[in-house]
Amino acid sequence: MTLDAPADVRLDALHMLSNGVYVLTACVGETVHAVTVTWVSQVSIQPPLVLTALRRNSRVAGAVRQARRFALNVLEAGQETLAERFFEHTTVPEDSPALSGLAFRSSPARCPLLIDALGWVECRVAAEPATPGDHWLILGEVTGAGVRRQGRPLVLHDTPWSYGGLRATSEASA
Repeated sequence: MTLDAPADVRLDALHMLSNGVYVLTACVGETVHAVTVTWVSQVSIQPPLVLTALRRNSRVAGAVRQARRFALNVLEAGQETLAERFFEHTTVPEDSPALSGLAFRSSPARCPLLIDALGWVECRVAAEPATPGDHWLILGEVTGAGVRRQGRPLVLHDTPWSYGGLRATSEASA
């Protein structure tokens, strides 16, 4: 077994960790970027900080690095179809009326906020902690937030999806 192909039991255990489902958005120049993410955690109350992880070579990671700001749109239980719209990196011009068919508005700091989301957290990139992993860590200082309605957030465990890396196969471990 190699270190880059964890045993199935480790992946099974990692899949048990609680993760919400969010649509991360950023605006670079005149382009809005959006993608569904699950690796997000609050890490400080004072100052309010969140940590998220994005694949190093992803277009959304590049967009967040350029924009230095991002928003996490909190999805509500039952909004799986909304989340699916952003499984693939999505872009639209900033002046578009919709993002993948969904209404959005830009915050004063130019973070795209989905109108249909349960709530949102707007962040300024505060740090990029070093990691040997395959994901880029982004520490975001919360600069704005809103709750549109009360509800239960969408949790990855309650969906048919998982995100915890690739399962080892006989070909991969050979």
